[in-house]
This record gives sequence, C-alpha cells and structure tokens, in this order.
Amino acid sequence: MYAAEKDLDKLTQSYEKKRWDEGVCLTQSLLKQFPHDGRVWELSGLIFRELTSYKLAQGALETANTLIPLSDQAQLALADCYLHVGQRELAGEMLQFLSENAGISSTLQSEVEERLQKLSAAVDPKDDGDQSAYHGPKLTAEHHYNLAHSMGHLGYPPECVEQEILRAIELAPDCLEYRIGLAGFLSQVHRAEEGYQYVAKLSLFEISQLQCECCLERLVKVFHAGGDHCRLLACMDRVEEVKREQRKGSV
Repeated sequence: MYAAEKDLDKLTQSYEKKRWDEGVCLTQSLLKQFPHDGRVWELSGLIFRELTSYKLAQGALETANTLIPLSDQAQLALADCYLHVGQRELAGEMLQFLSENAGISSTLQSEVEERLQKLSAAVDPKDDGDQSAYHGPKLTAEHHYNLAHSMGHLGYPPECVEQEILRAIELAPDCLEYRIGLAGFLSQVHRAEEGYQYVAKLSLFEISQLQCECCLERLVKVFHAGGDHCRLLACMDRVEEVKREQRKGSV
C-alpha cells in the first residue's frame, strides 16, 4: 500500500512552499498508514533537513534509500547530514557521485561543487565560520517552539522535542514561555528535576501572571522536584486563582 498521489502532491507543496509544520504533521500521518512508501520517507527527510534536524533527516533519508532510489536533491540532503555529523568520507563519496551525474540540475551542481571545495580544503563544517552551505533557512525561535509542540502531539521521541525547544531558547533566551514550556515538557517525561534549572529564576510576579492551568500544574511538579517551596506554593495558589477566574467566567 502506498500513499495516494493527491496526498503526495499536498506533501510536496508543503515542502516547496516551506510550510514545515504542515509537512511534519502530514508525513507522520502518512507514514503511520504507509510505512513502506519511500517517497514519503524522502520528503520527510527533506523537510527535516530544511529544519536543520539532521538526525531525523538522516534517519528518514536512509530509510527512503532502502525503499526507492533517492532523488539528486535527497542525495545532497543526505550528504549534508553526513557532513554535519562528521562522516566526511561518506559525504565525499556521495558528493563525488553527484558531481559525475550528467543529468543533475545546474543549481544542484553548483551546491555540490561548493561542498566538495570545502571538503578538499579540509574544513570542518562544524567549525567553519560560514556554514551557509550546510544549513537551511534561518528559522525563528517561535518556529522551533511550534514545531516542538507539533512533534510532541505526534509522538516523536522526547529527545527530538527537547532539542527543538532548546533551539528556541538559544535563539530567544529571554523568552519566558519557552523556558516554562521546556520545564513543563521535562516534567511530563519524568525529568522534572532537570526542568527546574530553566525556571529557577522565575519571579513570583511572573508566576502570578500565568494563565495556563496545565502549565502551572506542571510547574508545581518542577518546583517540588527542585525543592523550591516558595515558588511551589506560589504556583499552587495561582492554580486556584485561575480555577476561580474560570468558574466566574462560566457563570
């Protein structure tokens, strides 16, 4: 059984129009129904490559490669993944193969040559000051956070969800929402004590402004695990206030 052409077209459009969240959700849905459809695996890998989620991209593209011949674009994306994780010899072999392909587009050929030049100069892409050849578009912190939210609902591994939230925090270190979100997520996966470090400096005023009952209940677990009784009580009080406000609003 393989995905219908209309679903593949929709997925391809999500990729081409850079609607990454939509693409991630659709690939996960299709792969649950059609786990042996290499075309879906390939598109999934391409999307994750654009999101700079290299481990997920590599896994998807390698799976696709066992099911179908990879397109030139997908081969380049997989080579990027190998470059990112330091498998330079394997990446070089793939890039060399692509460079000898007479049918490759001029755009891809240019990208392949650029990567080969960097490899021949013995430049490690992780240490190179100009990493534009290996990275996708600049994604915002909000984009990474929203993606993590979608991945969590879709059942992706916790470490993948955590990585996306960490990227959001790295891009917007002062955003309280992302830190609370990570602490709450770690609480969900039974790592509340680890989550405490991200909200340890949360002020009592900031706690008093929180409106999400679920977030507050997760923070209760986090502050309990961290032994922070002052913030623990503040969160418990705020939970009751939010509940009272909700009851008043429903009258």
